[in-house]
Amino acid sequence: MAEEIEEFDEAPKPSKLPLILAGAAFFIIGGGAGFGASMVFGSDDASAAEEAGKNAEGEDMAPEPTRVVHSLGGFTVNLRGSGGGRVLRMEVQLETTDVALPTVEENAAQLRDSVITLASDYSYADVEGLDGKTRLRDELLGRVNTHLPEESRVERVYFTEFVVQ
Repeated sequence: MAEEIEEFDEAPKPSKLPLILAGAAFFIIGGGAGFGASMVFGSDDASAAEEAGKNAEGEDMAPEPTRVVHSLGGFTVNLRGSGGGRVLRMEVQLETTDVALPTVEENAAQLRDSVITLASDYSYADVEGLDGKTRLRDELLGRVNTHLPEESRVERVYFTEFVVQ
């Protein structure tokens, strides 16, 4: 009988899993509530200043320039070393800002000349494949920007048509 009493004295230990889950939920909910409160109450000064067109110090902010894409049109050039047999036909687009667009349009003749001069110095092997097109694009970007003032720089050059025949 003594053995039977010993068996009943040992009670199973309760699991700690509900306590751990409750603690984790408390921290997650508390952190979310704190973040939400900081977003609601902490951003009033910055958003009010932004709406008024002023930065955090109260100074006037210039509007952010908008990106625009300007077409230089299509180009057909003979490739170097092909004896007139290989021709590159491409259309070039320039990405710049709305502030710089008038300057880009004014210099369109110089920009087109730069594209033709540079592209005609390439051979078929130079423009073949992704690496060749990327190299031509990078060199065009540098060449085009030499004709523009610092504040009117072109950000990117896009080929919207590119055919070698």
